[in-house]
Formats: sequence, C-alpha cells, structure tokens
Amino acid sequence: MGVRARAVGVTAPVHLTLGDWGVQISGPESAATTLATVLAGLRVYGETPAAFEIAISPDLGSATGSVEMRPLWTIALPSSGWLGTLVGHTIATLATLLTRLLFVHAGAVSVDGRGCVVIGESGAGKTSLIASLTRLGARYVSDDLALLDPGAGTIVPVTVPLAVKVWTARAAGTLPPGREVASEGGTRYWLPDAVAAGPVPAAEFVFLRPGGRVPRTRALTRAGALLALARHTSSFAHRHRVEDAFIGFARILTAAQCLAVESRSPAAFAPAMLARLRAASPQGH
Repeated sequence: MGVRARAVGVTAPVHLTLGDWGVQISGPESAATTLATVLAGLRVYGETPAAFEIAISPDLGSATGSVEMRPLWTIALPSSGWLGTLVGHTIATLATLLTRLLFVHAGAVSVDGRGCVVIGESGAGKTSLIASLTRLGARYVSDDLALLDPGAGTIVPVTVPLAVKVWTARAAGTLPPGREVASEGGTRYWLPDAVAAGPVPAAEFVFLRPGGRVPRTRALTRAGALLALARHTSSFAHRHRVEDAFIGFARILTAAQCLAVESRSPAAFAPAMLARLRAASPQGH
C-alpha cells in the first residue's frame, strides 16, 4: 500500500509512496494515519511530481501544504469535515504539480477493459453514478479526479475511496461490495472491492447535466466535448497548461465516444450506461 507510520505517539510522520509521487503527513497520529489510509489508493505514473508535505496542527485546527519547504497553502480545518477538506486540498495540489498528465474533476470506471470518464459539476450525481456502475459490475477507477495520459490515451487509476455523503447513499441505493476505510463529518469513505488493476483506454466521456426524472442522452461531437471539458475544472484551468491541455484532450477524444446525459438522478441511468459500454466492447460482440 506504500504507507509507513510509527505505531504510537503524539505525532507521527507518515510517508506515502503514491506511484511516482511522494507525500509526507505529520501531525496527530490518528489524523495523519486516517488521512494516509484514504489517500493510499492514489497512484501517479508517467511523471514524478514534486514531493509534497502536509503538516496538521496538534489541535487539528489548521494544516499547511508545502513543496520543497515552500508553503503552498495554510487552511483552517472545520471541526466536522476536516478529512474531506484535506483530501480535497491534496488532490487539488497534485493537479497543480502535474506537467504531463492531464486531469479533470471527474469519476471513472472500467467496463471490459474500456474506461469511461464521468464529468459533472459538484452535486451533479457523479459519485452515485460511479457507485451504481461499480455495484452492477464495472471496475472502480476514480471518484473525484480522473488522470489522463495523453500519450497513451489512457485513464490512470486514482482509487481514493468513494466519498459517500448521506444524499449520495440515498441516490445510489446499495453501495458496491467493499469496505469503509474511514468516516468523518457525515461522509463515509468507501473503497469498492472491484478496482481497475492499471491504466485503461479512455473509450467514453459522459457529461452529466441537470434534467428531468427520465434520463435523456445525446451524442456530442469531439469539438463539443472539448468545449465542455474546458468549462469544467481541468488542466485547462492552469494558464501555463492551456496549450498542451488542448492538444492532449483533443488527441484522447479522437478515439473516444462522447455523450451528454440529462437527468435529475444519474444513478438511474447506470444499467443503460453499463449495457452501452458492454455492447461497444470487443468482448460484448
């Protein structure tokens, strides 16, 4: 798993080897090890971002993120929800450190070896849809961050547990087989048993949009999908990466199907979406 920590102590440095990315967490032992457990499934391959350090204050009231002894941010931690705050800031920091891999705020699954990226605004239903797809037989790739290798045309797994809030669980229904690795502030961090073993081809991009009770779908052109990607949090958000993000995303989309799904409850679309992915797979013919 790449996690190493001292067994007992007031503070405990925890060193994570997340593929090619090194992260160190210091602070109260229980907080440091809990954060490390949630982050342990994150893997970065294809480039080596600068090593990252997270220092949590003894009272769990604040935290600082640093690269090469240079503070990038200092934040106040809420008494309820501190874990989600730190997970979010760690993932956001990784996104800023990438120079070759592309990222998008999205979830992803793999079906018969073909990857599907699910993109939508916060609250659009990504997590409930990813959970439903995984319960129905897909393999889990990521929940909140999709890493894409533009050279290989693949999705790199980021198997940080699903962040399941009360309304997410209600929308998803039964969670996929797996285990709860942590819970805090009303959020359960659920790691499915069925996870992708490695990078998978980026075969489909699904863009979630608000809609009615019955899901409606329509195909998107590659140009339309590229414009839609640019409107979401992605590598396009970093000024120094706009050009290579445009080239990289355009290259990946050339070999992918793109679909817009309008629905009030995207999880309800999971059976049809899974059937679509399987039908398009060479194994499905």
